[in-house]
Amino acid sequence: MTDETVVKTSKTMPAKSGKAAKKAAPKRVARTPNAKPAKAKAKAAKGKSVAVVGGGIAGLSSAIKLLKAGFEVTIFEQNERLGGNTSSELVAGVEHDVYPHMFCDWYDNFWDLYENDLGLSRDDHFEPRAGVKTLREGSKTYDELLNPTTLQAIIANLKSGSLSPAEMFLMGYSMVDLAGYPFDREGMAQLEKQSVNGFLYSTSYATEEVAELENYMLEVIWSINSERTSAASYQDFIRHTLSFPNGAPFAFMLKNDLNTGLVQPIADLIAQMKGTVKTSTEVTAVRLVDDRPVLHWRSAGSSGRGSSGGFDEVIIAVPCAPLTDLVMGGTRNLAGDRLIDREQSLAQVRRLSSVAIPVIDLYLNRKLPDIPPENIGLTGANYGLSVVDIAQLWPEGEFGGNTALVIAASDGEALPGHNFEAQAWFMLQELRKFYPDIDIGTKWGDPDCDIDWAKTHARSNTDYALFLNEVGGWDWRPCTAYPGTLPGIFFAGDLAQSNVDMATIEGAVESGVLAAAAVQAFDAERTGQMRGKPIELIKHLTYGNTALRAAKLALMPFAYLAKGWTLLEGSPPKPDLKYLGNSLQSDHLPLLPLQYIVDWWTTAYWFWNSALTGDEGPEKIGPRNNGDDDFIGLGAALLMVAGEFASYATEKCAEGRAEGAEGKSRSAVEDGSDEGLDGLARRAGRMTADFLSRTGSPAQPDPTPRQRRWRVKR
Repeated sequence: MTDETVVKTSKTMPAKSGKAAKKAAPKRVARTPNAKPAKAKAKAAKGKSVAVVGGGIAGLSSAIKLLKAGFEVTIFEQNERLGGNTSSELVAGVEHDVYPHMFCDWYDNFWDLYENDLGLSRDDHFEPRAGVKTLREGSKTYDELLNPTTLQAIIANLKSGSLSPAEMFLMGYSMVDLAGYPFDREGMAQLEKQSVNGFLYSTSYATEEVAELENYMLEVIWSINSERTSAASYQDFIRHTLSFPNGAPFAFMLKNDLNTGLVQPIADLIAQMKGTVKTSTEVTAVRLVDDRPVLHWRSAGSSGRGSSGGFDEVIIAVPCAPLTDLVMGGTRNLAGDRLIDREQSLAQVRRLSSVAIPVIDLYLNRKLPDIPPENIGLTGANYGLSVVDIAQLWPEGEFGGNTALVIAASDGEALPGHNFEAQAWFMLQELRKFYPDIDIGTKWGDPDCDIDWAKTHARSNTDYALFLNEVGGWDWRPCTAYPGTLPGIFFAGDLAQSNVDMATIEGAVESGVLAAAAVQAFDAERTGQMRGKPIELIKHLTYGNTALRAAKLALMPFAYLAKGWTLLEGSPPKPDLKYLGNSLQSDHLPLLPLQYIVDWWTTAYWFWNSALTGDEGPEKIGPRNNGDDDFIGLGAALLMVAGEFASYATEKCAEGRAEGAEGKSRSAVEDGSDEGLDGLARRAGRMTADFLSRTGSPAQPDPTPRQRRWRVKR
């Protein structure tokens, strides 16, 4: 292993200006001594040497926060490049991301890292997406699902064509229901370790179509089926995404590859702050010697003895498999205690699982017409295929006006084939069912087709697996710290317990900030003074339990009416005795009133429980770690929603008056130009009839995210 690691620079970000401007980062970072010098350096540092094992976004977030606080940080990364699941691979001069990432508006800690620590502009380097699109096999019309953060978006979703308006309403209602459900995870109640699918089955309003759409969303985004996904973990995610009525887009997409747009600026900042980076370096063991962490490492792929060194604190931010190896301790003849010897509950990390998402960057020799810029889910496709055209997102000069589709197989485990090239060919064959105009040739590498094979790249991503939030998995995941048993050892990564819970960029960054804050607190307790400014987590703003349960009560009559409507439209339930269970559960129309009464009283009880006790999240009947959030109370929520309705009504009335001014020959009743309450009532009636009616083609609203309004200030 070399004593010095070069931080590779493939491209650079545009220059920063103003206060965000920073000096040009050096191409090389500080030298990292081997065993004996490392110990000497740690001793001279007087307790401020920190090792970060894992150079993904979680470890990098920790490193930046600690370097800013005055710690000396060494990052160990097994791969050639930093970034982990946010990294890119340079192949034949072309950058290929591990897989496309969506950066949501509520990723407060990520945006703090990007805008404040890196000094980069979200507007300059990211593009908002109001929603996503879906395409059915044989269709040339895309359905669109918008982020339901405005009335306009909600109405458009009801008319999108993805489901009937009644079932789309039930889909949204199930999200509100799950968000406010009183899970008892703190008490480890076995009965409440539910899957998302199990939660839907336990309700009286869910339909098969609603369950299928929920399952499809989870599979495409997180590569896990709804029957395996933890309902409590998904609840945490939903609580953060429910931001109505702030008009936020569905997500932001980086306008460049991940290395150029994100990882390299982070590496440059680390180098500028004199951090040490060791890429292509595998940490083989972590030991505690006299309560002080000692690391053992070697060059990745080698079998030699390698090097070792002591550090004051160690943050472990690696995926499931290497985490298990480090916890269990590796070679037994090393000095010191293994982590599992000190904290036996960590044996549970062996239960954690992850899955690889195979991806193809398909560069074409021509431009495909009518490909939208949004992420596209191929409805009903084998292998859970989704696509996005990066030629409409990244710098135009890299594509010569041609199309470049990133194809991801979220259900990659279903791919047949004896090797990955064969599996990639199955992905292309499935893609062609939805885009028959693409000539893929007769085999992988066929030169007589539409594919530019020199730039096209397929990868299995087995080294960059995505963590799965399975039922019961919360109790197996490592905490940030174990001060009583593992002094100086901390954990980060999207598999670590955090407020966000579901595997996301924000969850990884938040875990890194939590680990850095724990290191700072540990150091302050040991030395008697805090090093640097306090490292603090940016709190998310979410609706509290009272507001969520009030929303469920308000929407409940409409939900049960929608369920009744689906039953009237469908075939009657079978009368056989063997179907009695399904009939009693949800499908028997005469039972709906009784089920409604039970559901209403149960929800009313929990509403008053939260309203009277102040349980907005952190108590044991709420999501774990929700004390890291700020909450919107019932009063503020009512004002926000009322403001959105008033604003929407004003817009519609203005549109009606504008139509009248243009000289359209309509009566006062038809054009909505009435100024009195009766005119508003008639317009409201027409609006209601409009989104209950099924249209022949999906509505195509303005894709530009609306300006935020009626939002509680932080």
